[in-house]
Amino acid sequence: MNNQNGAVDVTLYELSPSRSVRCQWTLRELDLAYTSISDDSLFHSEELVKVHPLGKLPAAVINGKPLFESAAICTYLADLVPEKELIAPTGTWERGLHDQWVSFCLTEMEAYLWSTARNTLDFIQPEEKHVTAIIEQNNEMFLLAATALDKALGDTDYLVGNKFSVTDIIVGLTVNWGNSQGLIGDLPNLLRYRERLHERPLCPLK
Repeated sequence: MNNQNGAVDVTLYELSPSRSVRCQWTLRELDLAYTSISDDSLFHSEELVKVHPLGKLPAAVINGKPLFESAAICTYLADLVPEKELIAPTGTWERGLHDQWVSFCLTEMEAYLWSTARNTLDFIQPEEKHVTAIIEQNNEMFLLAATALDKALGDTDYLVGNKFSVTDIIVGLTVNWGNSQGLIGDLPNLLRYRERLHERPLCPLK
């Protein structure tokens, strides 16, 4: 899976703060060096479209092959360095839990945060296209899923095997995002989970 000399060659197209932070954190935990290309003028550029069909960030070239979507990039990188044990092996129950929580996070939580961002931030889309009436519903739907996640974290520190993993990197960014919007203040387990993640020396969320 790695290149001929055993190294993992990574170029990350990134911009902070954004979902790029997931990739940065994963690379730090795996102790992988990488080439960073950070430039907001890259959006929709011909160069970036070769890596991400919509010309969005983050995107990566790993051992010469393009890969996009932060969760996919983080999961693949963790698989490339199994000795770091940042992700459970494929075919295990724990790997199924990784897929479960990542899917839950992206569809039931992050999608609503992104919808709100699209309808409040002018740099994502112009104000005349904002549909602000949807924000209240977005918050309600996010809180519904966040409450379920809070319950799941009631008797465990981390989401898979009670051990920090790339699952927590992916989900943690969404929890952090929700907190910045004032949406998890009444969920004590999520607040403690966020604090645990922030305590990790390589965490870039703080």
